[in-house]
Formats: sequence, C-alpha cells, structure tokens
Amino acid sequence: MRLLLLHILLLLFLPIQAQDGPSVLTRKALLQLVADNHPSARQAQLRNAMGDAVVRSARGAFDPMAVANYSEKRFDGKDYFDLLEAGLRVPTWFGAELFGGYTESGGEFLNPQNVMPAEGQLRVGATVQVGQGLFIDRRRAELRKAQAFQDMAEAERQRLLNEVFHVALSDHVDWVARYQELAVSRSALQQAEVRFNAVRGNFRGGDVPAIDTLEALLQVQDRQMRLQDAELGFLVAGIQLSNHLWDEFLRPLELVENTIPDTLDLAPPASPILLDSLIAEAQRLHPDLLEREGRLRQLEVERRLRVEMIKPRLDLSGALLSGGGIISGEGDRSPAWNSADRQLGLTFSMPLLLRRERGDLSLAGLSVNDAELGLDRQRLVIRNSVDRRFNELATLQQQVELGASMVSNYRGLLNGENSRFAIGESSLFLVNQREVALLASQLKQVELLAKRRKAFFTLDRDAGVLWRVVAGELGATP
Repeated sequence: MRLLLLHILLLLFLPIQAQDGPSVLTRKALLQLVADNHPSARQAQLRNAMGDAVVRSARGAFDPMAVANYSEKRFDGKDYFDLLEAGLRVPTWFGAELFGGYTESGGEFLNPQNVMPAEGQLRVGATVQVGQGLFIDRRRAELRKAQAFQDMAEAERQRLLNEVFHVALSDHVDWVARYQELAVSRSALQQAEVRFNAVRGNFRGGDVPAIDTLEALLQVQDRQMRLQDAELGFLVAGIQLSNHLWDEFLRPLELVENTIPDTLDLAPPASPILLDSLIAEAQRLHPDLLEREGRLRQLEVERRLRVEMIKPRLDLSGALLSGGGIISGEGDRSPAWNSADRQLGLTFSMPLLLRRERGDLSLAGLSVNDAELGLDRQRLVIRNSVDRRFNELATLQQQVELGASMVSNYRGLLNGENSRFAIGESSLFLVNQREVALLASQLKQVELLAKRRKAFFTLDRDAGVLWRVVAGELGATP
C-alpha cells in the first residue's frame, strides 16, 4: 500500500516539476494574443462591418418597392367610388425611376380622369429628371458618401490597431528591459557575495583589515537592495503587460510567475529603414490621411449635389397604357400595347432668388476648402513627425554603440583593478568603485536598448504602418 501511495505521489509531483521551468513569452506570441483577443483590436475589426452596414443601407434607396393604394367612399346608400392602384417602382443608378402597375376603379361619382376600362388598366413607364438631379441626386449622393465612409472606417481600423499595438509593444519592451536589469542585478549580487566571502577569508587569515569585510558587506547589502528594486520593477512591468492579455472569451489573463521574455526581442529589425521610402508610404497610406481624404470625398459629393440644386427642377414622365385583361381575367386577355395609348407629364419648379441654394453651395465650397487645407497641414505634420522620429532613432543608435563601448571599457578597468588588487597595489574601495561604474553602465545600456527598440515602434506608428509591420510578423493579411 505504501509503495502504491509513493508511486501516486511521484506521478503527481513530476508534472509540477516539469512546469517549474520558465516559460518564454515572445513578442510574436504576445502580438498574436493582442490581434486575436484584445478588446480594442476587436473594436477595430468592427469598423469594417460598420462601413459595410452603412453602404448596404445607402444601397437600400435603390431597392425596388412594391406599392399599393386602395380607397373607397360610400355614403347615404350610394357607392361614390372605389379606386385600387398597385404596382412596382424601380429606382435606377442613372437617376430615372421605372414603374409599372395596375389600376382598377368604379363608382357612381368617380372622377372622370380615374375612369378605367372594366377590366382595369395596365401602366408601364418612367420618370426622368432632366434638370435638377440629372447628374446626381440625393440617393446617389448618399451612396457615394457611404462608400467614402467605408474607406474612412477602414482607415479608423488601421489607426486603432496602430495605437493598440504600439502600447502593447511599448509595455513588452519595458518588461524585457526590466528582466535584463534583473539579470544584471543578480550577477552583480553574486559577484559581491563572492568578493565578500573572499575578503572574509583573507581577514580570518590576517591578510586584510576588518574594515574591508565591512565594506564588502555593504556592497552585498547595496546589491541586495538593487536586486529587490529590480525584482519589483520586473513584477510591475509584468502586471502592466497583463493588461494586453485576453483569452478568446474576453477574459483577462495574467502572466504566471515563471514566465520570462525572450531577450532577443530588444534587437533592432534586420532590414534597414529608408527614410524617403517610409515618408512616401506614410504620405500615401497613413490612416489619418486616408480618413481625411474620405471626409474630403464626402464634402466633394455634397458640393456637387449643391451645384445640382441650383438648376431648375424639370421632371419628365411617360407611360404606356393598356387594358388589364391579363390581370383581372376580364375582357380582352391579350391587350396590345399601343403607342397612342399613353400618359405624359412634365413638372417644373424653380425658386426665383435661389438664396438658400446659393448659400448651401457657398458653405459646401468653403467646407471643401477647409478640408483640403487640413489635409495639406496633416501631410506636413506626418512628414515632419517621421523625419523627427528617424533622427531620434539615428541618435539612439549612436548612443547604443557608444554605451556598448563604455561597458567594455568599464569592464576593462574593473579587470585591471582586480589584477592590481590581487597583487596588493589597489584597494577594495577602488575595486568597488570600478564595479559600481560597470553596473551603472550596464543598466544604462539596457535602458538605451529599450529606448531604441521603442523608437522603431514609434517611428512605424507615426508613419501609420505599424499595423502592417505586425501583420507581416504574424504572417497575416493586413
């Protein structure tokens, strides 16, 4: 029985031991989680559906419409009239409206113009706007505005993705940097403990005074405090990073205690950045510009509509008439369409002063000019922002190279001081000073590496292409 319990305990313990090893959360894995499950990313994906819904709604103005109207009047035992009209109206893309219908009437006091054949009457024709509304009308204008809104919704999706990925990547860089600082602090503490043990042994052997052991102990305590700060910084950075972790059911996730980053994620992109190409791409595809261009197209459509409203309204309508024997089943069931049996109409209207129309047109033109000026200004802002970020990145690259050289030089000084200390030509105080300077340079180098990596992400965000870069890294369609 005891052997059985021992085997069970071993089986339960081994998986726990296997899980004790650190698990690595790479940048790619983080970005995949953000792209799939982050609420802001899902909100961004809704923008395309919203744009499609707006276009679908605008297209509804061109849907065929079945119409019917029936009216009757009976009073004092008399059948005044019965009038039935039913048919189909079909708006077209070129502005005309087609219609076809059936009319049936009867009664003692029927309006003469509503008198129909006994079997009813068929009517097929069209109404055409040859004045106002010939080139564009409200239905066509709303559809073109909706199509522009669809492009604006796509631009907004890109802008939202740029922001959510930039925040997530920045927090991820901080997390990786805090982990590297933690590694540097652990290494510094180990070195201080080794030195303290060596100095204490030399003191017991009578080779060094007691004050050297106190100084070595103070260095250990200082490194312990630094390590505690580094552990806290790594923990806080992990909590901040957890803000971007969600599962597929939109439940927030947390980093487990043994999760560590991939330190290679602080490395710069492999391919160099060409400033002119990046600016050209930003001028062509930046979400802010695409959104403004969509708004400008909407205003242009409105201006064209207002120009159309200046024209007089002149609507022509025509219809061929025939007996309704086929429909009612009475009379002649094969009625012939005769061009002589027709109905024609003309409607004309025009305001004499056109003050409202001219005012609306002037306002639409000013709105277009305002949008064009805003678009030109935004192009310049984006260009200067990309140029500034690129220069900042170039400076950070130089600082990273200089920082790496300083770390190497400080390490050389420490090695030399250790050699001098070993032969009795230096003091523990000088060794500690060299070591403190090396530690500071290593932490500064981690900070520079993090700033440089963030600068790449900020540059892509300001250029409006960060979401494309992330999609390329994930192997997804932008």
